[in-house]
Amino acid sequence: MKASFRYFILLVAVVVMPAASSAQDEELPAKSKALERVEQFKKIRLMEVLGLDEQTSIKFFARYGNHQRVLQELRKKQLQALGRVQTLRKGKSPDAEYEKVIQNLQTLEGEVRDAKLKYLDELREILSSKQIAEYLVFELRFQQNLRELIRDGQRNRPDPLKW
Repeated sequence: MKASFRYFILLVAVVVMPAASSAQDEELPAKSKALERVEQFKKIRLMEVLGLDEQTSIKFFARYGNHQRVLQELRKKQLQALGRVQTLRKGKSPDAEYEKVIQNLQTLEGEVRDAKLKYLDELREILSSKQIAEYLVFELRFQQNLRELIRDGQRNRPDPLKW
């Protein structure tokens, strides 16, 4: 089962990653069907791992969805700031301009941290401490497994230039 899950995630990652990497500086890519399936799978697993009943899962996923939207908006702003760095590099701008971008990125990083802390506080209203801890472990492992699968897939991918 674990191997099939890993291959499923790998397949989805291989399909999703090219779309994500082709995003322009100012826009995030539209969600692909594969990404939506991964998110649905993640939600089902979260319900199982956390042992959520119907009422609690409705509350949890409402807050989860809001949190994901906030993080997505902050990531979009971060990508825009990093795009600004590209522009500065091409224009051979002075350090003062880079400093502004760095300050902006630091501010955005603080906003990401604050959003995560606020989200955890909101979860305390609907989940037990044990469920929150399980959620945090699940998120960490899910991201680690996804990165691992992507790395494995890239290592095992045949070189199209080799015969």
